[in-house]
Formats: sequence, C-alpha cells, structure tokens
Amino acid sequence: MCLFPVCRVHADGFIKGVVPFPKPMVANTQNTADRWLKPASFPTVFDDLSFNERRAVKAKGYEPFKDMEAYRGLVVEGEEHFIERQLALLEEEREQDERTLSRNDYCDKYPLDDSLCDAQSTSIPVPTIHGKTTPPWDNSVVGGNGLTLPAPVPATSALGGDNNLFAGRTIGGGAVVVSNKTHSGSCYPAAKSSHFKNQILTSGQYETVSPAFEKALITVFRKEGGCGTIKNDPCGYTCYGLGSGPKCMNMDVSKLTRKDAETVYYDRFWNKYNFGKLPDVIAGDLFLASMGSGACTAIQQFRQFLGLSKNCKIDDEVIKATESYQGDIHNKWLDVRKAFLTEVAERRYANKVLNGWMNSIQLKRENGCHVMPSDPLYRN
Repeated sequence: MCLFPVCRVHADGFIKGVVPFPKPMVANTQNTADRWLKPASFPTVFDDLSFNERRAVKAKGYEPFKDMEAYRGLVVEGEEHFIERQLALLEEEREQDERTLSRNDYCDKYPLDDSLCDAQSTSIPVPTIHGKTTPPWDNSVVGGNGLTLPAPVPATSALGGDNNLFAGRTIGGGAVVVSNKTHSGSCYPAAKSSHFKNQILTSGQYETVSPAFEKALITVFRKEGGCGTIKNDPCGYTCYGLGSGPKCMNMDVSKLTRKDAETVYYDRFWNKYNFGKLPDVIAGDLFLASMGSGACTAIQQFRQFLGLSKNCKIDDEVIKATESYQGDIHNKWLDVRKAFLTEVAERRYANKVLNGWMNSIQLKRENGCHVMPSDPLYRN
C-alpha cells in the first residue's frame, strides 16, 4: 500500500484493469494568460496594517460615539435653577393660602406681602432697628416692639447629652458621641416641626450604613414632598427633589420610588462628592446645602468658611480643618447659609421666598446629627 500520493511510476506496474494515473498536461509557459497555475495572494487583515493605520481605523470607528456616555451621573441643579424651582413651589403655596386662609392668618404667614398686608393688619408686630424693618424670623435680634423671638437652638455639647433618653432609638442604634472628630457614628432622632411634615419617609436602608446621611435624607423628604409638576418649575416633572428637565437631572424620574431616590442620592451625590468622609457633625449639613446651591458652590462656600483655598473638593485638608474646628460648627455654618440666602432672596426675589427659606434653615438647625431634639420624631 502506498504511503504517498500515487505517482505514474507506480501506476504503470498495476495489474490490468487499473486506471493509470493521467499524464499531466503541460501549460503553455510562453503565454501567461494560458497558465493553469497562477500566483495567488490573500487579502490583508487588520493585524497586517501599521500602527498608525490601525489607530486611524479605530478613530474613525469611534467617531459617532465620541460625545456619548455609557453612564449618566446625577446632575445637581445650580443655585439659579434651585431658586426658580423653590419660587414656583412657594408661589403655588401662597396662592392656595390666599384662597383658603383668613386675612389675619394669611398675613401672619406672609408679613411682607404689601399688596394684601401691612404692619397694622398682621397680628405679628414687625420690629425695627435703626429705622429698618427686621423680619420676625431673624433670631439674631433680641426684643423689638414686644416681639417674642424663638429661642435659639442649643449648641451641640461636647458631653453628648443624655443618651439614655433615646436608648435604642437613635438613628444608627448606638450612643451619640458629640464631637467634631466623630465619623460614622449614630445621630439623635429627628425633631418635629411646625412647618414641615412630621413623618419619617425614608426606607431605612441606609440607617446603619451611614446614620448622618439617613438623618439628612429624612430632612430632604420632609421638605421635597412626592412627585408631580409645579407651575413655572424649570425642572419639569420632579420626584423627591430630583427633577427630570434638561436643566436638572435630564432623566426620567417618573418611575422612581423613594427607595430608588435614596440610592441616587447616596451613590451619585453623597459618595461622589465625599460628603461621607466629613465628620458626622457637618456632613449632613453640607449635603443639604449642596442640594440647594449645587455641590461646587456649597463646597466652595464651606472651604471659605474654614479659611481654606477656594475649590470644589472635599479632601484631607477640609476634613482636618473640620475636626480641629473650635466651637459649634453646625450652627456657625448654618449662619453662613442663612446670610447667603437672605441676601439672594432680597436682591433677586424681593423677599418672596425668604419666609420659606428661613423655615428651612430652622429645620436644618434642629436636625443636625448631634442636635438633641426636644420633641423627637420617630418612624411609625
């Protein structure tokens, strides 16, 4: 048996009846067109190209996708859009109050509405200092035309207060250690308010993960309400403070649950901007300020408050400055925010939003992580 291809030499000796191997036909070597065997070449592939050629091909292929993103993060509205949205909310509330409240009750709530109220028609006397009207919510003023001002919120104590009053009922479940150097500790329960919802609307999924975040988010949900569209709101349809319009998040928020919204706030905001790396005493406060002014503006303000260089980063420098801060950083920072919002409200909105903003500042004063509530609010 042949181990190699059949050749003519072997074929000639085969027994009769075996078909001999055909003689190969000789191609005409003089006429190239008549040759049977012609040289062949394989088409080149991507790996045969030079480095520069491969780079050019890739660049051309990626060209349609160069401005696209596989993941869209949270876009936090800036101060201007936040103010416009808050103004729309407050105007809608004011219009409803005008229709439903008595004149005295309306003027108690809106003492600066010159079209319907004056100093004589409101039951709240408006104090003056050096001839200048002082708003009744300005708790830096003492006395004045018989006005009884709200008592200031007690500063946080280095002793941490009496944790036995809230044993097992703190946010996080442990004892509250009141100190500018405390990280990832428990927070006191929320405080009831006469202006905002007295409900805990969070799911509780982050209570043990980050108590400071949980307490701040309780405040967000008490202020922001549910889902819907507010007249003149540039953010369009909004759910739990997250707007769908192009000036805000630029995404569909209509199907968000509260639990979904919590994850958005935690992953794309709390962690993204390093609020969770700050001490508990101030982390939630700066987070809340950022929800109003945008992360960069709020962080820049806070760095300036600490006497640091102006940029948009929460870094080791900020953390160390916060830990070494002497005094009540919670209330001092809110004093800065109060002054800022007061100036903006007067300069741009003729104080129409001031009452609501000052109520919001008061809510934040009473709901810092280390502020002990006189009338605690618990989850039902």
